[in-house]
Amino acid sequence: MQGGPPKLGTLRVELAEAGLFDHHELRGWGKLAAMVAAIAAGLTAIALIGWWIAIPLTPILGALCTATAMFGHEGSHRSFSASPLRNALVAYFAFPLFGGLSTLYWREKHDRLHHGHPNVEGVDPDIKPFPFVSSRGDHERCGPLARWFQRNLQRWVFWPMSTLMALGMRRSSLVHLFGYPARNGGRDRAWWTELGCLVVHYVGWLVIPSLIWGPLVTFALYSAVWGAAGVCLALVFAPAHMGLPVTRGQQHDWIHQLETTRNLELPRVVSVFFIGLDYQVEHHLFPKIPHKNLPRAAQITAAWCKREGVPYQTEPYLGALADAARFMASAWSHDALDPIEVRAGVVGSGLAA
Repeated sequence: MQGGPPKLGTLRVELAEAGLFDHHELRGWGKLAAMVAAIAAGLTAIALIGWWIAIPLTPILGALCTATAMFGHEGSHRSFSASPLRNALVAYFAFPLFGGLSTLYWREKHDRLHHGHPNVEGVDPDIKPFPFVSSRGDHERCGPLARWFQRNLQRWVFWPMSTLMALGMRRSSLVHLFGYPARNGGRDRAWWTELGCLVVHYVGWLVIPSLIWGPLVTFALYSAVWGAAGVCLALVFAPAHMGLPVTRGQQHDWIHQLETTRNLELPRVVSVFFIGLDYQVEHHLFPKIPHKNLPRAAQITAAWCKREGVPYQTEPYLGALADAARFMASAWSHDALDPIEVRAGVVGSGLAA
């Protein structure tokens, strides 16, 4: 890549000419409505048939809840609609109202830190979900108890503890929300909107059902469904980045996104529930592409990267999942790489290919 990387704008033009930044909002609302209806049907079946049916339905409800919440991810990136208002509406519905997760927290954690600094040690929160870490540097910044946990247990409990991911994200989002006024000069409209949506979430999911079925049963069902959703979230996000290079800082060009991100090859019937997050390469390069257009965008992007001699990483889902599991087993013991080392290794192999 003498003279620097190719201009990403040429790929953007190619994607735009193919109509891949165009929105399909009506289809998106229909898909979201179908997800919500399926969740409502599942919860109604548990209430009418008996609590025993919650056992087979819980993982299904967890997957549906994860997919529904990921429409908030699309709204936050403003890829759901051409209308800023409707993007905000779907984000507020899917995250705080339905999912109990602050959009203000999500925009900081995901849109700014993760998208801006994927796999960067000490910056990207997605590679160090407490109490786990993905590099020696992050490991050494932890306290003694956390370091003991990472050395001795991280290998074994990453996936079982993903059942707590939704709970942990809720806690982090509440901490972020209640610290927001001090950081931003007071409580603005966004803060009050978030608070109102979260109150409705907990009243609708916990308070009202507790009056009907009792708090113990209600809390057990809520915990089980969102625990299953936590596993689904880990299954979506971990294989897209974990196992790829972790860096100390980053090269300040878009190729860093290609070095630290891969697509996940899935059967179409499963891909439907990922809401575009199996096409992580295209999503990281162009987060405003609607998820429906990402499969076609991936074909164009892969061909463009091959022509330009830059890396394009895609892997069968199960292989990527196994790679992420191997990586997390000993990630605490591995030094993050200098960005120049990554560039020489990953981009060099891409050029050689």
